[in-house]
Amino acid sequence: MHGPDGGETMETANASGSKAESTALASALQRYRPKGDGIAKYVQLRQALLGAIEDGMWKPGEKLPTETQLASASPFSLGTVQSAYRSLVEHGVVVRIQGSGTFVTEGRHRMDAPWHCRFLDDKGTGYLPVYTKVLARELTGARGPWSDYLGQGSDPAAPDIVRIDRKISINDEFDVYSRFLVRADRFGALMTKPLRQLEGMNFKMLLSREFGTPVTRLSQTLSVREAVPEVRKVLELKPHSTVTVLDISAATSGGEPVYYQELYIPINPRRLYVDDTIRR
Repeated sequence: MHGPDGGETMETANASGSKAESTALASALQRYRPKGDGIAKYVQLRQALLGAIEDGMWKPGEKLPTETQLASASPFSLGTVQSAYRSLVEHGVVVRIQGSGTFVTEGRHRMDAPWHCRFLDDKGTGYLPVYTKVLARELTGARGPWSDYLGQGSDPAAPDIVRIDRKISINDEFDVYSRFLVRADRFGALMTKPLRQLEGMNFKMLLSREFGTPVTRLSQTLSVREAVPEVRKVLELKPHSTVTVLDISAATSGGEPVYYQELYIPINPRRLYVDDTIRR
């Protein structure tokens, strides 16, 4: 359709622009989409979007396509698009603002010098990047495998425990569920720290720097178990899925217990480097 001067009307120009944007989006998604069989569709789309973001197609603060636009420009259903966006939100890559849209966050929280989640990279000479997100923080009197180690035992008058749960993303390939536990009578100040300050924090370094309690001894044990419902929900696993559980007991040079940590690791193709040697 042409206007009085023979040029394109505004409607035609807008339609052409939208078509070009849709074509560019489809091309980008195809370029960054991971190859291989058995990868869930929402994971394929999530990884494609993540690759485009990391390459600068959308910069921090910029708005991503709507769910409808993304579904129209890709072979994925609206439900798959929603799942992919939800996963990116959970990983802290994007933020959704009601009535405004989906935006790239200003920055994620990469853990500095991770100790217990050192998965080897493709070359086997380095470690994959680790990003963390706090899921919950609470004071609890509940007993568990940590009780005897932290001096909680069966005494009802024993100090409460500070428990911090985090989801740890390993290079955005898979997640690890972490439970970190310390005595409240020694480290209760962790309950008052802004949660944002705990994102990406290396807790071992935090306890040394802010509480004067350096960890110099570690004991780590591995076991394989069926994932309990709480773990399955966080890691988005199917019923009866198994996970590797890494139980960690950390102490001072004098043998005084400092923290207990549980890591729930789903089946994955990466190799985990486990070392009890403390390096300052």
